[in-house]
Amino acid sequence: MEGKLKILMTSIGSLVGQNVHDVLEFPEFRRRDQVSLIGTNSMVGSPNNFRCDKCYIVPNTNSPEFKERILEIIKLEKPSLILSGRDEDTETVATLLEEFPGLGAKMPYGRASTLKYALDKWESWVFCQKYNLPFAETFVLGKSGDFSQLEKFAAQFGFPLIAKPIQGFASKGVFFIRSLEDAKVVSEFPNYMFQEYLGQGESLDEYFRQLDGLTPLFAHAPNIYHHSCHTVIAPDGSFDPIFISRNEHESGTTVGFKKVQDPDLEELTKRFVAAFHTEGGFGPLTVQFRKDQRGVWKAQEMNMRTNGNTFPRFMMGQDDLGLILDGVLPEEKFPIFHAPEETHQLIIGKSLKSHIIFPEDLNQLQNEQVWSN
Repeated sequence: MEGKLKILMTSIGSLVGQNVHDVLEFPEFRRRDQVSLIGTNSMVGSPNNFRCDKCYIVPNTNSPEFKERILEIIKLEKPSLILSGRDEDTETVATLLEEFPGLGAKMPYGRASTLKYALDKWESWVFCQKYNLPFAETFVLGKSGDFSQLEKFAAQFGFPLIAKPIQGFASKGVFFIRSLEDAKVVSEFPNYMFQEYLGQGESLDEYFRQLDGLTPLFAHAPNIYHHSCHTVIAPDGSFDPIFISRNEHESGTTVGFKKVQDPDLEELTKRFVAAFHTEGGFGPLTVQFRKDQRGVWKAQEMNMRTNGNTFPRFMMGQDDLGLILDGVLPEEKFPIFHAPEETHQLIIGKSLKSHIIFPEDLNQLQNEQVWSN
């Protein structure tokens, strides 16, 4: 391990963790041997745990013990860089590094004060209003008005609306709101928000009719896709070429990924970049866009951390990890992958992967709460 760049990654068992592993292990540009990768996870049985050089079991992020345990691991391992696999990790660790600046590790996601614009979807709306950026019209009870105002919001934008947790990720807890009765139910949920549906609502009519009949065991809405605009912002405000992809979804997971060119989206993304940097933000930035009912591009979410499409973008010419390291740890001279031009127009299909886990490794991690290769 001596002389290797040490990276600590939280929630290594996530899809994001898998992407980081895949980028480092890519056969045509393997950099895994240049890195000592330390993972943390709350789940013992994840195969990603055992792709690390060392892995620690930690409490769930929302537990009071998580922060203390992560601080202990950072002090022990002394990583140069910390990456996060989930939104909750990002906020906790970023705050921790600001509280303890002597730890020495860098987290390439800006400051805790700028991360809130991506982690808290109400703050996303407020941020976009401040900088006149297009964002799905948003309503939060108690902040935007009372239920009578929500009724007016629904009348203005029509059904379906979208209801989602103010803080959440990966489409968890997201609902279609098809009536005021639905809205009334969700209005009793803590920390929820309503948004206009970006797209043509009538395209969902047949799907809704199916749900009104016999309930299928598995179901997902048809024609669900968004355009994802991604770049890496350097601390000085410069940024790498904007990578635009069309992401197709099934049951909340990206299954199709294609690079596209769109000058309008590129210019919109540049405005988001400038606004984030004005607030002190830097690092990876992803803005998800869809067209509203009038055909106008609007953002529906923002992300300011390493994400689940890091490896597909890598294969098509954008090396997030290399660019991040070049921005925050340029002295490491970490090599950056430049994909052949012909790969830029590939279509990426995503599927599950299978891995072997040896019982003795699983037992060690379970019993000792730490495993090393």
